[in-house]
Amino acid sequence: MRRFPALFVAFLAPKQSVVRLFDRAISTLAHRRIGGARPTIRSMRSRKPSLKSAPSKSLTGIVGFDEITGGGLPSGRTTLLVGGPGSGKTIFALQFLAHGARDLREPGIFVAFEEAPQRIIANSEGFGWNLGPLQPKKLFFLDAQPPPDIIQSGNFDLSGMLAVLGDKARAMGARRIVLDAVDILLSILPDAATRRREVYRLHRWLLKNDLTGLITAKDIGDNASSFTEQPLGLMQFMVDCTVILNHRVVLGTSRRDLRVQKYRGSGFEEDELPFVIGAGGIDVAVREPGRK
Repeated sequence: MRRFPALFVAFLAPKQSVVRLFDRAISTLAHRRIGGARPTIRSMRSRKPSLKSAPSKSLTGIVGFDEITGGGLPSGRTTLLVGGPGSGKTIFALQFLAHGARDLREPGIFVAFEEAPQRIIANSEGFGWNLGPLQPKKLFFLDAQPPPDIIQSGNFDLSGMLAVLGDKARAMGARRIVLDAVDILLSILPDAATRRREVYRLHRWLLKNDLTGLITAKDIGDNASSFTEQPLGLMQFMVDCTVILNHRVVLGTSRRDLRVQKYRGSGFEEDELPFVIGAGGIDVAVREPGRK
């Protein structure tokens, strides 16, 4: 796989009852996994209103998530995925891309700002997604990590990098794109005004190219909802969908939760739901019919 380091430089505590509920959800997911079978999604009590003009959606292939959102992420729009270290952001993003490229004939681009693509691909091998045959025509990885000793001089913006990505997207007919750890990119910008300008530039570029975009960013607080207080919180008001991942320890047990914070033009399940990272990637637990 080609690396592009020079390219970037140039262009650029819950109650015990809640815990028991969580344990039952995890046990259900584990039971469905016996024998390697995929979980069977059961219909959940829907709160989604009837919206005739609801946006078209792109399936993620993530069990449970496509159900609670009524079909996945908004097509041709941008979703922000926020979470702390180890919460599952990169796995979620790559699972979304792999499903599109492999099962839906929607080629995708993965832009890695924090971790080398080779490591990301190696870490995903245990999920059985078989990414090798998809590269590079259906799934393209761009190494956009800023060098550790980068020194900014003069004006800097994302226009050059976005131009390169646009050419690549058109050449391969890409329909999906992931910008992983975009907070790393924005952290090298000199001030808040410049960061706002580049966030607007990125958002306009995604809409112009009609790509279903997924942007991941780290939260630095104890809870991902504190993201709104960070400089990148501006993006939360611009995107059409926001998903928050949390990973914490409850009574000595590791717990992961997912919550859809907003979804413009569509109904969705608003409650925080547990999820696991299993043999095939992320599985989100959904309610059984009639259970509150």
